[in-house]
Amino acid sequence: MGYIQRHLMTGEKVIYEAKQHGIIYTGPCLVALLAFGAMLLPIDPVAVVCICAIILIFAFGWAVSIYGGRQYVVTSHRLIFKRGIINRKSHELLLRKCEGVQVDQSILGRILDFGTVNVTTGEVENKYKYISHPMTFTTKIHEQIANIKTD
Repeated sequence: MGYIQRHLMTGEKVIYEAKQHGIIYTGPCLVALLAFGAMLLPIDPVAVVCICAIILIFAFGWAVSIYGGRQYVVTSHRLIFKRGIINRKSHELLLRKCEGVQVDQSILGRILDFGTVNVTTGEVENKYKYISHPMTFTTKIHEQIANIKTD
C-alpha cells in the first residue's frame, strides 16, 4: 500500500494519478552516453572502466534525484503532490479551494504531450512541472471541482 492510499480520508478515492514525462531524464541519459563515449578513450582499460563507472553512478544518482518519488494525484476531495524517497514532502490542496487551473506547454511539450499545470487558490499558485498528458490531468481536476460544487 502506497503513501497516497494510506493517507486517504474516509470516503475519499483516487480518481487519477498523473506521471512526469520521460523528458525529465534527458540530462542523465546524455551523461550516461558520455560514459559509453569514454570507452573510446585511448587510455588504460582499468582507468576507462573506473571513469565509466563514476559517470554512470553520477547519471543514476541524478536520475533518481530528478524522479524523487514524485506522485501527483487527484482524489475525490483533494489534489495531492508528494515527493521524496528518504525525506518526504507532501502538499495537499482541497479542491473546493481551487479557483483556476492553467496549462503551459511549449512547442516540444505539445508535440510530446507534456507541460506545466498551474493550480491557483487565491493568491497562491501551485506549479506541477513536466506532467505527462497535462490536459487529461486538468480535465480530471475540473471534473472533481464540479462534483464537489454540486454536492
